[in-house]
Amino acid sequence: MITDTTQHPADSIENLIQSMSLREKIGQTVQLGLNSRFCNEETLERHLEEFPVGSVFCGGEIITSAEGKSAALREKLARAQRASKYPLLVAGDLESGAGQAVADKTRFPMLLSLAACRDEKMAYEYGKYTALEGREAGFNWTFAPVVDVQKNWLNPIVTNRGLGDDPQRVAALAGAIIEGMQDHGFAACAKHFPGDGVDFRDQHLITSVNSLTEEEWWEVHGGVFQSVIDRGVRTIMPGHIALPWCDSFRSSSGRPRPATLSEPILTQLLRERMGFEGVLVTDALIMAGFVGFASRSERLLQAFAAGNDVMLWPENDYYSLMERAIEEGRVSTERLEASVRRILTLKQQLGLLDAADAAEQFAPIEEDSEVRRQAVDLSARVADESITLVRNRENLLPLNSDRARSVLLHSAIPEQADSRYIDLLAETLEARGLEVTRHKNGNCLDVNKMEQEGKHWDAYLVVYSLQIHQMKNAVRPVGELGEVQWAQQYAETMKPITISLNTAYLTFDNPYLDTLVNAYSPCPTVIDALVRALFGELPFDGQSPVDLETIPERTGFLG
Repeated sequence: MITDTTQHPADSIENLIQSMSLREKIGQTVQLGLNSRFCNEETLERHLEEFPVGSVFCGGEIITSAEGKSAALREKLARAQRASKYPLLVAGDLESGAGQAVADKTRFPMLLSLAACRDEKMAYEYGKYTALEGREAGFNWTFAPVVDVQKNWLNPIVTNRGLGDDPQRVAALAGAIIEGMQDHGFAACAKHFPGDGVDFRDQHLITSVNSLTEEEWWEVHGGVFQSVIDRGVRTIMPGHIALPWCDSFRSSSGRPRPATLSEPILTQLLRERMGFEGVLVTDALIMAGFVGFASRSERLLQAFAAGNDVMLWPENDYYSLMERAIEEGRVSTERLEASVRRILTLKQQLGLLDAADAAEQFAPIEEDSEVRRQAVDLSARVADESITLVRNRENLLPLNSDRARSVLLHSAIPEQADSRYIDLLAETLEARGLEVTRHKNGNCLDVNKMEQEGKHWDAYLVVYSLQIHQMKNAVRPVGELGEVQWAQQYAETMKPITISLNTAYLTFDNPYLDTLVNAYSPCPTVIDALVRALFGELPFDGQSPVDLETIPERTGFLG
């Protein structure tokens, strides 16, 4: 699509809007999930001819079909663009760098690792290299950073995806990340408004609630979101999260209205009171926190009427529902065009409306080797400076490389979870010449029995690798993993060194741990830094991004 670049940008956007059909305008508000259905180019073309879209989301299936290679992904995106009349926004969850989405790019440690470094310059670089590598892979928009404040240790959403529990630190680091992204041609997205991290439930499974009072909310989540708005964040993602002080409405079944459906939250609070003028993109419309509130036809129209601009993965009947609503006057053309205008303005900011051929943004390119080198270096620096020694009461650390020659590596990991980083930890230890015996989960008596049989190791590492963002409603050593917690306390001749590769809150489940290292991220650079820190080759420079000092008061109740 070519726009007349001799015009003022606002004029060219208005002309573009007026040239669109009603269905094309509606399509601009739709983000299509590129999944396995669309691997066939003809299928994709037929779909986009009937259901035009303004943006696409690249997740697991399409990336898997591209074999994790940026060049292959760019070609698939070029096909989607060739089948589209207008330039596409391409979004993805690049919360920990472009390598989270595409295997041939750099994976950074999670945001909680970054928060443990407490370095705003590093946060800016985190955003910068996410943007530069993300653009090489074909993205121009990331649903990141997570700016939720972890106020409840039981919350299963924020965990290591966020920046901790201090609102001022979260705001400062998030703002730096956003500026790093947007200074380098990317659209950032602050999520999840009005703030996750309070409820102990998962909004994928239920409408969760931010139960803070108005005064508390402004001090915590409101302050963070206001800060990133003031620093120019271009997009915000509302979550399926209720905010009772702002919108007390409940359905006939008593279900609170989530922000994604709430005009008081999105329009009156976020837009009018807080002054946000950018694009609002819903969280996924398949989540139970959204679908459980009303019938499909009602909730889709309500979500748009509430103030959202982009609908993340709506059903195809969204088009006909919107067309009928506009014909009947339930949704105004002016309201639709206001969203299209914001979306096109974002595309203009990213330079997407200036190209003679929109598909050129996905043309084959050579990777910038210097960008790659700097991104890899940044990943290592974040890892090196984030490893946190929470407790060392028995002075077990650092390990003496001359004396610690054998290790029992006891992993606590869900049966179906990815164990590659436990594998990598074992391999890294073995590469140092250590004899590593691996034991996964098991019975509470296992370690004691091994001791009774006369077995002994120089070091006993208990490594928790819990599942994050897996709709489990908990990021804790529960179920079979609880037996690992039991087993390590039953050990009599060996003293456990406990390591967490994700959650920072193991001491809330077991306040009596004597030795604990928080590594925050299952990531290659973190595993390397962790092993060097264990052996005293790297200082434990990380500072806990969450408060762990209130354990006596909080042990035994829900937080």
